[in-house]
Amino acid sequence: MCAFDGSKLHDRRWVRISLLAVLMAMSLTLVSIFHFRLYKDVVFTHFFYLPVVLAAFWWDWSGLSVAVALFAALLISHTVSGLQVSLWQETIRGSSFIIVGCVVAYLSWRGKQLRGELEDHYRELERAVEERTAELREKNRELEAYAQTVSHDLNAPLVVIKGFLELLRERAGERLDGEEMEYLERMEKAAERMGRLIDSLLEYARASAGAASLEVVDPKESFREVVKERALEMENLGAEVEVDESIPLVAVDRVRLQQVLSNLLDNALKYRRPDVPPRIRLGWRPEGDAVCLYLRDNGMGIEPGKAEEIFQPFTRLHSCEEHGLGLGLSIVKKAVESWGGRIWVESEPGRGTVFFLTLPPAGKRGWADVSGA
Repeated sequence: MCAFDGSKLHDRRWVRISLLAVLMAMSLTLVSIFHFRLYKDVVFTHFFYLPVVLAAFWWDWSGLSVAVALFAALLISHTVSGLQVSLWQETIRGSSFIIVGCVVAYLSWRGKQLRGELEDHYRELERAVEERTAELREKNRELEAYAQTVSHDLNAPLVVIKGFLELLRERAGERLDGEEMEYLERMEKAAERMGRLIDSLLEYARASAGAASLEVVDPKESFREVVKERALEMENLGAEVEVDESIPLVAVDRVRLQQVLSNLLDNALKYRRPDVPPRIRLGWRPEGDAVCLYLRDNGMGIEPGKAEEIFQPFTRLHSCEEHGLGLGLSIVKKAVESWGGRIWVESEPGRGTVFFLTLPPAGKRGWADVSGA
């Protein structure tokens, strides 16, 4: 690559030298014709400014040699030819070449200085970004380790609580009256909810921690695996699933893609309309240079103006406890952003919801560079 750039620079330099040589030859020829054949002052002296300006622009202060050469050529030619024109007139004319050359040379030199400063700032910025990215990756690793530690520390006493509740039910369940049994069931449900909350928090932390491990993935197969895991539940609900067979391969983290599709499918099943069998379709469309997957359902839909809220942690648009902790779509958003994609939703109350997410196609893996941040 460097050899190719050097060859181009060498060729460009010789093109400039050749062009300047031609212009200088034409200028000197013009002087010779007027001074030695027509015996009069040169009429088209403005033509001389062209090589002066080009030389100063290309080589800044070094290019002034062309202005000096033309100045000297005019004076020598004027002296030798014996023209009846004041030498001061030629001196002023030649001086104007040097003045113009100096102005252009200064502007060219200053422009190169500014470009050099910009390149230095750019390199510093790149270095700062690299350092910041490394810091963020380290913080992500620390966050994941911290989340795992907290999850373990919170789960340990929770397991003990569940164990004692189960033991209490086995040993004293028959002696408890209706109100006492209700208290016991409430405690068991609270412990289960706490367990789900801890697992969800850990999953949320992992969704954006660390760089995505990219590989070529078939979204159709990933979605079918997710559907297969929920086969019994979907059969009981009478759900129908349709998959567009033309969906192309993508370059993403396989585990995170399955996590995204699983949460979106879970969302479609949870927020179904009563007494209406779920109808779910996974399709796609091109979105610039990205693959845009969409998952459409015929569920309850989302109220206008709340489409962005659903991606915030602990946000539930329905108050029923069975609808979860409000972390599912936050996890989805983090996972999609980990490979450089984006996610949005279109919905209408009572007519269903469509989630859109962008993924890099199998031939492009550059998006993952942002995942470390």
